Amino acid sequence: MGHLKKFLHKLFFENYDQFAEELGYPDWNIALENTFGIYEMEGDTWYHATQIPDKKWAVWNDDEEEPPYAFEVFATWDEAIRELRGMFVESGLPENHWRPEGFDECEDAFLKEPDREKML
Repeated sequence: MGHLKKFLHKLFFENYDQFAEELGYPDWNIALENTFGIYEMEGDTWYHATQIPDKKWAVWNDDEEEPPYAFEVFATWDEAIRELRGMFVESGLPENHWRPEGFDECEDAFLKEPDREKML
């Protein structure tokens, strides 16, 4: 039974670990600790922003079937969040889909970087 569990874990997480490596992290768990959901698209998929090790921000979505996902890198949080907001507005999604993680409900996501202590 242990071999099957190990095989399934490798099968599932290998692509996530590959994506994490593309972002500059050694594995998916560490990448995930630095990733914030920003807005929900249709079909339970999300746009995310990940702070990468060089302190830049990678913007990506999990709309594709499995990783590695395409991503775009921005030099600052301000650039990343403004790009994400522009994409959100263009999408025509209802405002309640805009839910940046790392902020209290009343906080403005454009004024500072997200706080890991406030992740959902």
